[in-house]
Amino acid sequence: MTLTTPLIDKYRHYRAIGHAVYSVTLSTYVASEAVAKSDKMRHYWDNHFIYRVKRCLPFKAKIDHDWVVECSPKGFYHYHGFLAVQSAYSHKIWRDNGLRKQLRLDLDSLAIKSPYRPFRVNAHLIEPVKSVEAWSNYSTKQSQPYT
Repeated sequence: MTLTTPLIDKYRHYRAIGHAVYSVTLSTYVASEAVAKSDKMRHYWDNHFIYRVKRCLPFKAKIDHDWVVECSPKGFYHYHGFLAVQSAYSHKIWRDNGLRKQLRLDLDSLAIKSPYRPFRVNAHLIEPVKSVEAWSNYSTKQSQPYT
């Protein structure tokens, strides 16, 4: 079993039961390995990013998510992740071949550092997953494809 196997199995299951699955990339200007390995990164994902996604959804909507942090060749850390949302609410995130305007504007506001956020996210990309296996392999940097 590779590192990607649990992610692939989990998000394949979500697709099989009809949930919408999205890939997420959040780019930051964090260059410190100490910050990248600290709880600040988890706190940001859970309390800033996921909070904004949940605000677009009805209270009863269920969402599941996973993420990893990696360092780019330029030395800045960024997130790769998955979001799974019940299909009945997927239009609250993705509509007309693009990220819903309300969510996009909300995420754009994260590019400004505030006293409540330890760093800023300068770019974000959320889109429907075409291949759970390919995105999982890419985000976890597994060289062998899922078998």
